[in-house]
Amino acid sequence: MKDIAAMDNKSEKEKLRQWAKDVRHTLDLKKTSKEIENKVINLDIYKSSLNVMSYLAKDIEISLDGLFAWRKKWFLPVVVQTYYGISLKVVPYVHKRTNLNKNKFDIMEPEVINDKYFDQVNKKIKLDVIFVPGLCFDKKGNRLGFGKGFYDSFLKLNPDSYKIGCCPKKCLVDEL
Repeated sequence: MKDIAAMDNKSEKEKLRQWAKDVRHTLDLKKTSKEIENKVINLDIYKSSLNVMSYLAKDIEISLDGLFAWRKKWFLPVVVQTYYGISLKVVPYVHKRTNLNKNKFDIMEPEVINDKYFDQVNKKIKLDVIFVPGLCFDKKGNRLGFGKGFYDSFLKLNPDSYKIGCCPKKCLVDEL
């Protein structure tokens, strides 16, 4: 999965982001989320995975909360400000038992307790599947996110993980 950061015209990216947000406001995202969850549970890669990273959806994102009932080791991202910028850490997550807080981007994320996290640089964990939120995806695996860039860097640190982009079908485009 590649980000379209190389897109020359930033205003074009912003127009595409706004289009995707507008489209999402016209959709029944709860229904779409359930349809995507039903497809995911039938994927062989998902069935055989042990360590799975997901995310907690914002109001205009695909929610995968129904998948947390499956017996997997779940991990969620936590946004961290570092000396070099913003990055993601991965934290173990147990549905309905892990304490959650809103971060500065208004995203729910698990509380980091002591050193119970993985940064995928100094402290790694093998993630079999990573569910990736995005505003748009194309058929070549390119994604358009919300513009902060933390997923793009994180995905590069996990080249062997199987990535599944999550967006409504109407936000899947031929080419970004």
